[in-house]
Amino acid sequence: MNYDARTNTSEEDRAAFIQWLTDQTVAQLQAARGDTDAIHNAVKIYVKHALDANLPFEDIEEVLGINEPCIMDLAELSEADEEAVVDAFEDLCNA
Repeated sequence: MNYDARTNTSEEDRAAFIQWLTDQTVAQLQAARGDTDAIHNAVKIYVKHALDANLPFEDIEEVLGINEPCIMDLAELSEADEEAVVDAFEDLCNA
């Protein structure tokens, strides 16, 4: 889905993009349960799509794990898998 937060100020388009990104990431995380490498890849794809859409970092972080409902809650991950998501996100942010 194409969306650019810098040029598109439509709240409806932004919400649709975030819903699409959330749905895609939840599906990938659910498929990756128990596989740290697959979880890391799902988070990497999430961050890439979000950055390509020029979402602010705060939004990227909130949608992944802070907002209610967040992607990690929707994916219904185990505690270990949630830790893998957080570790992957931190690794990508510190790279």
